[in-house]
Amino acid sequence: MASTDEIKACVKVAACVCGEDGVISEVEELKLLELVGNRFPERDTKLFDQALEEYFESDRRIEDLFDTVTDPQLRRFILEIAEVSAAADGLDPRENIALNRFYDNWGISRDA
Repeated sequence: MASTDEIKACVKVAACVCGEDGVISEVEELKLLELVGNRFPERDTKLFDQALEEYFESDRRIEDLFDTVTDPQLRRFILEIAEVSAAADGLDPRENIALNRFYDNWGISRDA
């Protein structure tokens, strides 16, 4: 079972990507909740809400999130949910750039 910090990191990184176009749409938020809930069904949605709230209250800099996750499998999952969530209302070029920054920083091939 994933830790609370790991689940929060999933939400915060995905929110960071989704928010690069200036707003996290309701469609993106619902898709993110769905994907995180599917992966971590044992967790209450309050944790998701808390993670989003913490994200919005923070400085929201991409660089600050690079080191929040070290597990390679969790990183892949995060990038997957970030991309699917951001694309839920159309993948904006700024969201795509943010995704690429995470892929590059984490040393993950986007084609893998």
